[in-house]
Amino acid sequence: MRKETKEDVIEQLATGQLTRRQFNQRLMALGATMVAMPMGRSAFASAADNPTVFTWEGWEVPELHQPYLAKYNESPNMAIFGDEEEAFAKMRAGFKVDLTQPCTYKVPIWKDAGILLPIDTSRLSTWNDIIPSLKTIPGTFEGNKQYFFPTDWGLTSVLYRADLMPEYVDKETWGMLWDPKYKGRLSMADSLIDGVMVAAIYTGAKDPFNMTEAEMAKTRAALKEQLPLMRYYWTSPADIEQALASGELVATSAWNSSYAALKKEGLDVRYSSPKEGAMTWVCGFCLMSDHDPAKLDRIYDYLDAYASVESGVFSITEYGYGHGNINAFAKVEQDSPGLLTELGFSVNVDETLNAGIFQAPMANEPALQAMFEEVKAGM
Repeated sequence: MRKETKEDVIEQLATGQLTRRQFNQRLMALGATMVAMPMGRSAFASAADNPTVFTWEGWEVPELHQPYLAKYNESPNMAIFGDEEEAFAKMRAGFKVDLTQPCTYKVPIWKDAGILLPIDTSRLSTWNDIIPSLKTIPGTFEGNKQYFFPTDWGLTSVLYRADLMPEYVDKETWGMLWDPKYKGRLSMADSLIDGVMVAAIYTGAKDPFNMTEAEMAKTRAALKEQLPLMRYYWTSPADIEQALASGELVATSAWNSSYAALKKEGLDVRYSSPKEGAMTWVCGFCLMSDHDPAKLDRIYDYLDAYASVESGVFSITEYGYGHGNINAFAKVEQDSPGLLTELGFSVNVDETLNAGIFQAPMANEPALQAMFEEVKAGM
């Protein structure tokens, strides 16, 4: 049998045989996690007219930019990255995009690297609807220059099967991911921010994002202790959702979307409030310095579409993520009373935002990356 190629997978998407989620899973299985791919009825004919958006798996779906789709009858060109380190490396190597969707802790680093330009918020009809506290996150602005358009937020925490780990119900801790009783049925994200920083929080680092040498040593020791207990380090939320559903995994670090997906399946899962603290993240869009100026109108139309109330309602109800547009929460509460509480949101949105340990730029990032790779290699 002929081996499936990336081109085969792209053709299956174009002809409607695959959903975008299935498409991304197939690409990752082939080792091709990034592809620039237009969507929509006239997509192949007009890809050159649309901006290229470099984003996370799941955030490229048309439901998150319906107003853009309605206006242009097509979606932007979408490219998928696994994490910001991958995205940064590929852009520095010459991959040209117009917009990228990192989380806040990366914005100062990318700005200092010269790959970002300020966003003209006067061109955004949704700017006044954005949660005020999200506009002033340290490192995302400089004076009156805004380098970041906040659109999505949530938590990194422990997602677990309460029916399979009943002893932890209401006694939740990051230590669940270090429990030898569940050796081979635990997982953690394969990233600095959601892997190493979790270990730093678990070991009690005073500031996980600016550790002392002694705290780094404790973090390394914790990761080494955890390594033989891991089923695997995950890179795709879909993988851990399937593994938790089957019982292959009993607990993992995860984002809100996996909790929302598994709850809809009727599984007895809990998204924990670990005693050491969950981690709060905010992601959004940055305008790249090498964007195509001819596409600026569509770039700003896409940003407004993503930040619209309808996009926010989809993000909250389908993925369980917070959204930048404050009016989306009121719409969800109006249409589905009680759903916000069920998904873990406070009526006061800032209470939810401030409940966790807020992600920040990591000091000594190269050293931490080297340490993590050594640990995974068994060193």
